[in-house]
Amino acid sequence: MDDLDRLVVAALIANPRASWPAIARAVETSEATVSRRATRLLASGEVNVAANLDVLATGRGVPVFVRVRCAPGAAVAVANAISDWPSVRFVSLVSGVADCLVELVAVDRSHLLELTMLRLPKLPGVTGGSSEVVLRRFTSGVRWNPGLLPPEKVAALRAERIDRWERPHPTDLAPPLTELDETLAAALASDGRMRWSELAARPGVMQSTARRRVENLCRSGALRLRTVVEPETIGLTVTAFLWLRVDPRRVDQVAQRLADHPAVLLLCATAGEHNMCAEVAVADYPGLHRFLTGTLGGIAGIQGVDVTLTLRTLKRASIVRPWFPETLGETDISGHS
Repeated sequence: MDDLDRLVVAALIANPRASWPAIARAVETSEATVSRRATRLLASGEVNVAANLDVLATGRGVPVFVRVRCAPGAAVAVANAISDWPSVRFVSLVSGVADCLVELVAVDRSHLLELTMLRLPKLPGVTGGSSEVVLRRFTSGVRWNPGLLPPEKVAALRAERIDRWERPHPTDLAPPLTELDETLAAALASDGRMRWSELAARPGVMQSTARRRVENLCRSGALRLRTVVEPETIGLTVTAFLWLRVDPRRVDQVAQRLADHPAVLLLCATAGEHNMCAEVAVADYPGLHRFLTGTLGGIAGIQGVDVTLTLRTLKRASIVRPWFPETLGETDISGHS
């Protein structure tokens, strides 16, 4: 990507369904240029726009992070296998005490028990793991702002959004979804920028009906729009998960300091070995050092942090990008050329 490509992606992050004229105003170029570049980026698969049902707002379960330990040489196969699970939304190969980081959605305690203590240990190569249940979201990829566009441009794009991007954690449950709602949401999950006419054709309803139902889903918090892109694609080559031990009395204050930081993609309170988790993306390792020592080091209440570096993400926001290193042709899985 060149600089203009990255600005176009930043505009799509600010408003995943922004019109080409709106993006053109934000990045200060022609509508034709934006249309050509955005179409190419979306067709490449490096950038995806999706609309997903919020599991918390719709009462469909709770997110759980699972750090999986694997036998030597087994992590890639384990990660690819877990990526196929419908209940899993995120899978990444990582460094540190775990080899694979997974975010899954557990419907209830029995489902979590089944996934983590019955199904996961049966996968060949899995040697152990630990889980952290999400208690509250403070920010997520839905409201991420990587800081590539001026604040006033981001604000203008966000002002046209129809979803509750500004509310990371639902305050109450959304109304139950109808069969039509489910059909429309499923279609937008595969293409969040689908034209209203095409969307309406899926269930065979009027365009005005499809648009009204989707807008109602978005306003209720049930449906959330997101531009899914790996941070390295826009120049943020170092991604890490931070597992924080925070004074329980200061969790909300720490979250207020971190939630809008441009390096923070995800921030949530968790129940487990740690009580906060964050995903951060920076340009380089010195940038990560500055974030750890400067940003975190200057916040009262943080008592400790474990850092897990992301090596390769195979699934994000339920979009799968499998990785089979033996097909690369340069280095086999054993590390030999």
